[in-house]
Amino acid sequence: MLSELFKTAERSKILRYVMFRSSFGVAEVSRATGITKGLVSRYLRCLMEHGLLQKEGRRYSPLDVAHSRAIKLLLNLEKIDLSALSLGSAKGLGLYGSWARGTNRQDSDLDVWLRVDSLPPESELARLQNDLSMQTGFEVNLLVLTPEKLERLKREDRPFYNSLLMNSVTLKGEPIEEYG
Repeated sequence: MLSELFKTAERSKILRYVMFRSSFGVAEVSRATGITKGLVSRYLRCLMEHGLLQKEGRRYSPLDVAHSRAIKLLLNLEKIDLSALSLGSAKGLGLYGSWARGTNRQDSDLDVWLRVDSLPPESELARLQNDLSMQTGFEVNLLVLTPEKLERLKREDRPFYNSLLMNSVTLKGEPIEEYG
């Protein structure tokens, strides 16, 4: 399935466009990607056959199924150039929220956690946040996780703490679980 979905650069470009929108038509995808309507139409049918899209009238929309979430997560990860990010004194970096679950849309913000032993300088945090925003083109919410912050979350906001542990993706360095 994956080799067919990502078979050509044109298919990858269409996939990157359609997976993060709630609804779209062939002409819109063609204009946005610069790919002919015929090729767009054939590929959208292929995505429907694989159970990733549904069609209502002339409009398509992504289905919220395991395969589409996994593909979106893969496309999300592709947007982040880890080699260009400086973690400074941080122990780990990861995603949580809709980007980590593959449920984000074109207007979703990017939720990022940063695992540290102690609070880094504000300039270091601002640089990381800015670098991620420039790479992805999305607003970045940075959650700085010191051992004290994690213990407080564990005690005072157990549902969020559990969600953070279960639904995050470690991008670089150590995972959150080292504290848990």
